[in-house]
Amino acid sequence: MKQKIKLIYTAIAFLALAMVACDDDDEGTMMQVSSEERRVYFTTDNAVVNRSNSEPFMVELRYEGPKTDENIEIAYSVSFPNENNAVEGEDFILPKSGSFIIEKGEAITRVVLLQQVINREDRNENRSMVFELQTKEGIVIGNSASGGTKITLTFGPTVAIDPNDPEDFIGDKKFRFPVGTSTFQIPYFSNSEDIMNTDNMAITTAVIAVHGSGHNAKGQFENITLAAQVENSNLDTLLLIAPQFIGDEEVGEFLLDEAHVFWEDSWRVGDNSVEERGNVSSFTIMDSLMVTLAKYPNLKKIVLAGHSAGAQFTCRYSATTPIVDELEVKGIDLKFVPVNPGTYTYMDDKRKALGTENTFEVPLSFTIEACSDYNIYPWGLEDLNPYLDAVGADGIRDRLKTRNVTYLIGQNDNDPTPEETSINEQCESILQGRDRFERAINYFDHLLDFYGPEIMENQKILVVPGAGHSSTVIYPSEIGRQNIFRN
Repeated sequence: MKQKIKLIYTAIAFLALAMVACDDDDEGTMMQVSSEERRVYFTTDNAVVNRSNSEPFMVELRYEGPKTDENIEIAYSVSFPNENNAVEGEDFILPKSGSFIIEKGEAITRVVLLQQVINREDRNENRSMVFELQTKEGIVIGNSASGGTKITLTFGPTVAIDPNDPEDFIGDKKFRFPVGTSTFQIPYFSNSEDIMNTDNMAITTAVIAVHGSGHNAKGQFENITLAAQVENSNLDTLLLIAPQFIGDEEVGEFLLDEAHVFWEDSWRVGDNSVEERGNVSSFTIMDSLMVTLAKYPNLKKIVLAGHSAGAQFTCRYSATTPIVDELEVKGIDLKFVPVNPGTYTYMDDKRKALGTENTFEVPLSFTIEACSDYNIYPWGLEDLNPYLDAVGADGIRDRLKTRNVTYLIGQNDNDPTPEETSINEQCESILQGRDRFERAINYFDHLLDFYGPEIMENQKILVVPGAGHSSTVIYPSEIGRQNIFRN
């Protein structure tokens, strides 16, 4: 494997590390650099203000440079960029001080931008304001990429809190699609008020992030948004979407109406929703979403990413959907980035032989007797569900080799304990490897064995150093951002 695949290791983005591990790992440890240059900058360029939170609104300032034995004070100015200005006394109350203090010895300091956020129920439009760091002798304002000198705050419209969903678990936006003569919907989170309003001329790239088995689409949206902010992507041209494939428990708990489709935990493999709620494949819904996105007049690229169960969805969808060719005709590239899948669909009935580097063979007869379903879908291409059966096993094999897929796996996603990682420990899965890391390596070796080295013209596997089973780490990492936003 090591001779066949170049496993690229690079440092995880410093901001991701700051956000993970309780956000405290580098507070109190001064960032050391070789030169005497001192820098101060915001760690993000944009932030969305939650009107329902009346607590002070805080952001992070970072200091880079030689260790100091005194506080650093940086003045700031406040400006309003357009006609939809936030208004003091109506939207916010500023702190009395017009400067930020970075305490001595600190690399990151949380500073108060707004003393209070005012929740006005009559606010139905976005309002914005800008904080800009002012020059100071002996301090460079901004990071090495000339960012972080200012931060734009956006106050969204006031949203009533659903008493059945106080934590905003279910996406408040709905993607609607036809099924026969009926219309159904799934929830989603997005940086767009309505992704079905496709007349936005600025959008050139769309990134879809699919959640894991916990159905936490909000968490996926927050993670992919963080990655975009770390990347300093132009959010005006970037459409971020986190669709939500819900189960029957959510329907009951949050009193969702009959227009919502839901699954019995089979959405990740393209199975149909329950019969009384559309009886439609989750892959068909994704096709409908892709068709909608293709209507954006200047869209050039779509990236479908997913973590854990969402990565399983992404892998299998990449091998089966016909939408890639349809988008290509429209001049739109579709790339797939599965992150830490738990299982894979093999293209034949062979599995890696134990104790070998790259030998694949049909398992021994006693193994098959003990695990007779090892090549049944979703582990293999036998007994396909309706969506895949329409393509056929040979059609799936032909499609997969042409698809642009980058498999990302955390270096430390190697814990085989289901109590700790929720990893699938069925015999069909264990035949693919002991843990997610091993299964990823074995699967890519399988692709090399089945297709030959030409598969590497379209597909690759990359290891994210220091990362475990976490999209919170992998999305904002250098490898994650490079393969989601750049390549």
